[in-house]
Amino acid sequence: MITMLPSISCFYVHYNCEPYNFTFIKFEKFVKVILNFRAVIMTIEQLVENVQLFKIFKLSLLLTKDTSQISSSVDVFDGNTYYGVETERYWKHLRLTQYDELILLERSATRNPLNAREPKRTSSRKKLNKFLKLFQTVLESGKIKEPELIMDEFLYNEAAEIFDYFRRYIEHERKIEMMSVILHNYGRDVYGCVRKFL
Repeated sequence: MITMLPSISCFYVHYNCEPYNFTFIKFEKFVKVILNFRAVIMTIEQLVENVQLFKIFKLSLLLTKDTSQISSSVDVFDGNTYYGVETERYWKHLRLTQYDELILLERSATRNPLNAREPKRTSSRKKLNKFLKLFQTVLESGKIKEPELIMDEFLYNEAAEIFDYFRRYIEHERKIEMMSVILHNYGRDVYGCVRKFL
């Protein structure tokens, strides 16, 4: 039997006083969801049923550089290896940073979570309810934009160069079309005068 390797993704909203770090470690049947220092184990079905949390999960997959790898950093002072995820951060309720940055894990930062075994069961109902209450508080704080808006911004940033190319191409084609109409209808003299001003 082939076992699926775990994957990790992160959605990080930067605030100076209280950042929000959503980390998802997906196993074959379960997902470990970490919100700052709180963690729960959910089935994939439970994650999908929670619409808002599932949207943030999809957003984390989009913003994470490589979900199959974990990055590490060695602290020069204590010599410990700390693990994290390379992801594009969201800057305060304003914009995506447009570059990847190492976001250290907040729980068990010195252990590689991709080496962990698949959980055997979900977290207790009481623990899940406490986590979901914290998650609801984060959503109601107004510090996180709707995931769809962030996804739109990400796709726009990724496609900005293509949009710019087509805009310039269309402008160039319109100019050619306009000049050929002038040449055809008004002759070379008018065409030459108009061309000087373009």
